[in-house]
Amino acid sequence: MPKTKIAQPAMLPEPGDIRTGRVANAVAELLMRKLIVPKVYFEPKALASFQKATTYEHAFLPPDSYKAPDVLAIDRAGTGDVHAIHIFPGPIMGFKNLKSLAEFIQLFLAAFPAHFKYVAVESEISDFVSKQQLFADDGFGRVGVIEIKENPTAPPEARIVIQAERFRVEPRWIEKFDNFQKKTHADRETRG
Repeated sequence: MPKTKIAQPAMLPEPGDIRTGRVANAVAELLMRKLIVPKVYFEPKALASFQKATTYEHAFLPPDSYKAPDVLAIDRAGTGDVHAIHIFPGPIMGFKNLKSLAEFIQLFLAAFPAHFKYVAVESEISDFVSKQQLFADDGFGRVGVIEIKENPTAPPEARIVIQAERFRVEPRWIEKFDNFQKKTHADRETRG
C-alpha cells in the first residue's frame, strides 16, 4: 500500500452519539441476518496502530479514533471471517467534497486488517460512494457499501448496496483477532 497521509476530518461522530448508535444497531441487525452466528462488537478497539501503515506492530487504538471501525463482526461464533464496518451517519462534515470522502474511505478500509470491509452511509450519498472504485491496490478485496435509510417512526434500515469482496489477511492477524475475542465480550451474539 502506498504511504499516503490521511487528513483527519474536522467533524466525525463522537463515541456514544445517538445517531451512530442507532445506525450501528441497524448494521448489527443486518449482519446477524447475513452471517452465520456472528459475534458483533460495537466501537471495538482497533487491532493495530495505523501510524505505520506497513507494519501494524503496535497494539490498540482507542475506540474514538477515526481509523477504528465502528462495528466489528466475526462470523461462525468467532472462528470465521472478520467484517469491519465504518459508519458515516448523517451529513458528511469535514470533507471539501464527496470525492475526498471516497478517498478517505478507501484509505481507511485498506489499512484495517479484515476479510470484508464496509462503509455505511446515508442513502443520499450511497449512490455516489457506490460508483467509486474502492478496490484494494493488488485487486484482492473491494470495500462494500451499506446504505442507511432513516425513518422517523422506526429504527434505521441497513441494506447492502455493494457486496464487499474478500481482502487478504495475514495469518498473524487471525491470532490477534482470537486474542481480542478472549479478552473482549461481544456486544451481540447468538446464544445457543
